[in-house]
Amino acid sequence: MRFRFLVAFALALLPGTFVASAHAAEPIPEFRPAPPTADLPPPGARTATIVAGAATTVVSYGLAVGASFLVDEADHRGIKDLRIPIAGPWIALGKTGCPTSDPDCSVFPLVFGALVTILDGVVQAGGLAVVGEGLFLKTSTRRASPQKAAGPTLRAVPLDFDRSGVGLGVIGSF
Repeated sequence: MRFRFLVAFALALLPGTFVASAHAAEPIPEFRPAPPTADLPPPGARTATIVAGAATTVVSYGLAVGASFLVDEADHRGIKDLRIPIAGPWIALGKTGCPTSDPDCSVFPLVFGALVTILDGVVQAGGLAVVGEGLFLKTSTRRASPQKAAGPTLRAVPLDFDRSGVGLGVIGSF
């Protein structure tokens, strides 16, 4: 009886193995290399990227330093290490453990503190990486001429909501 069930089950699954070969072949997209004069970001993009990365690092570091002055070392081990930029969160993470004031502490505050410390370290390092990207960013040498808008423009565009309906949207520039 058990053997019949396995054979019937295998025969029921057999048509499903041919499903992949039953569809039509998709057309292969034609490869076109990018033209050698591809558009590069304008010269101001480098400065904006460096400023954004520096601001991200400074804000994250400032929050960590503020937390290090608000929390006592006896309540959170390694909190004073957050005063070290970039490497401080990783040093503090190595000291994660029950504080001296509560040797039988709960696991939740430890895990939550470690996650916040990791997030701070990642954001500080990410901001520094964005600064590095801005330093090595290739930009175009031509100055972008500011284009003056001829005035506000509005345009109606159709919206497709699958088979269940259609709609009309309005886009514009001001």
